[in-house]
Amino acid sequence: MAINTITIDFWNTLVVARSNGEARQEARVRAVRQLGEKYNSSITEEQVQQARRYADEKFRHVWLENHRTQTSEELIANMLEYLSLPVDEDELRHLVSVFQNSMDDGPPDLAAGVSEALEELYHIAPLVIVSDTMFSPGKVLRNYLKKKKLFNYFRYFVFSDEIGVSKPHHRTFEKALAITGTPPHESVHIGDIEQTDITGARNMGMKTILYTGVSNSDENQTTADFICHNWHEIPHLIHSMHSGQAGTG
Repeated sequence: MAINTITIDFWNTLVVARSNGEARQEARVRAVRQLGEKYNSSITEEQVQQARRYADEKFRHVWLENHRTQTSEELIANMLEYLSLPVDEDELRHLVSVFQNSMDDGPPDLAAGVSEALEELYHIAPLVIVSDTMFSPGKVLRNYLKKKKLFNYFRYFVFSDEIGVSKPHHRTFEKALAITGTPPHESVHIGDIEQTDITGARNMGMKTILYTGVSNSDENQTTADFICHNWHEIPHLIHSMHSGQAGTG
């Protein structure tokens, strides 16, 4: 079985989401609090944190139930709604810029071994990122990959904020396969979440690899064809799939 497209998740697959996360959150909370004090001098950091958790809950509901990720504007609007802050359009644009560019305040670490693995995979089949986004939209993630010297490994990028749907919606994977002209059975998706990555790719007829090197919460309940605990295993596995030697497990 030839593998002619490899699609890859971003968060907790290419990068470690929790790494430097506090710095990103601090930049976002600070911006909301500073602006909020203009309208409410008694606003506290805890209130802003509560607003963030409120926005997170609304995001997860839309993401997992409606298969769409809210934009940065929507997420911030949810926080402002919770805090009853009547900001104007210029202030909202300022907050959106701070939230999106907080990746510069706390850039996440790459998953161990991912750079070397991508160098190998690049010579096997076209690579496409298929990723859901939250506060950091696709344009920010592209810039991150450029700074890490990984951008050129990828043929194309399918980000949920740009396509209008999120995994496991079939359009996310259809877009990736249409770009490379690959039938689903000649493709494999690598990701860390059963409900979105694995389910979505399997429903398309793709092969699937659950990557557990950062998060292993779905390891005991996965329907993935393969489980890989580190990036060093993945090129060898896909070479084996190419030659028809890899069994499922």
